[in-house]
Parts: sequence; C-alpha cells; structure tokens
Amino acid sequence: MYMLMMYDVEAKRTDKFKKLLRRYLSHTQYSVFSGDLTEAQAIKLRSRLSQLMIPGDRVVEITSKNRHNINVVHLTKDDSGKGEVKRETSKSHKSDFEVL
Repeated sequence: MYMLMMYDVEAKRTDKFKKLLRRYLSHTQYSVFSGDLTEAQAIKLRSRLSQLMIPGDRVVEITSKNRHNINVVHLTKDDSGKGEVKRETSKSHKSDFEVL
C-alpha cells in the first residue's frame, strides 16, 4: 500500500516522530512522510506511533492500494507573492526512484 503520513506535535517532540517515520517512509517535507509499505509494516508503524503519542499529538494517515491511484499537486507562489498560485503535478511518487 502507499501511505502518506503527517504529524503535528510540540516542537520538542518532532525529532522522535521524525526518527520513527524515517524507518518506514521517505521524508518528503518537514512533518510529511510517504512511501510503500506492506500491511504488516503499516500495523507495526501504527503500534509504535500509539506508544509514542501523548494527548494533543495529531497524526494524519492517508493510504491507497498503490501509488498509481494518487494525484499529487504542489501549489507554490512566486517570490513577489502576487498572482495566482502555480499548480505543478508531481509524478515522482509513481516511480520506484527519483532523479535529483
């Protein structure tokens, strides 16, 4: 399955979440992680998150059967901050590798 996971926790706790999520997923942006997992890996990740989380922590999980059924669009503004947002469709998640 393809998983996209984001967290919102106190600043002093972010390193714990980052360290855990990097074991299972690719670090996409700040508190955003994504990648392919087996069902067993997803269950283990959820269990470890359950042990790590305290009241007030928020984690969002989005899953799909595979990465080919997901559309990702990046919204950006130019440096002037004027005008409409620019929409760029990303297909990097649909490939097994990404050229940097």
